[in-house]
Amino acid sequence: MSVFGWIIVHQHLGYTFDWKLPWADYKAGFGSIEADFWLGLEKMHLLTSSQPYRLRVEVEERSTNLWYSAEYWSFRIGDELNDRYRLEVSGYSGDAGDSLQYEGDLNGNGELGNFYHNRMQFSTFDPDEIVRSCAAVCHGGWWYNGCYYACLTCSEGHFAWLSLPGDYLASSRMMIKPQ
Repeated sequence: MSVFGWIIVHQHLGYTFDWKLPWADYKAGFGSIEADFWLGLEKMHLLTSSQPYRLRVEVEERSTNLWYSAEYWSFRIGDELNDRYRLEVSGYSGDAGDSLQYEGDLNGNGELGNFYHNRMQFSTFDPDEIVRSCAAVCHGGWWYNGCYYACLTCSEGHFAWLSLPGDYLASSRMMIKPQ
């Protein structure tokens, strides 16, 4: 489905859907475009390797029900074999904050953490990989690093875009569009 030329690749509406799914489901895609939805990593890879794409993330903050957006001028998903669907984004603008490229003090204790999702490989709970514990704890597949600063496929309590003032989300959407 397309909205003003944007192709919806992800939609998370509320807390009724269980995003703790295996690698094969995230690869192939699942859900319904009218509800919770994931286009599929392989389809995202094929689209973004065919021509340059940009990414728009829309997030609804849970405590205020206000929507915010983050746009990235460049968005690409690597292949499965060599890159395990590595995320590549650049060129942020918007009012949601840049949670995909965040690098800083998450806990306010002066210690810098690396929560930079950019250039991370996709991870789910089932493959034997180093960050699978984040996917198991957060109940969703994602581009984890130091677990997350953003997780749009996580369960309640982890479903977040932490650069927002209220942190936790009610809904989210990811859309792509050719540059």
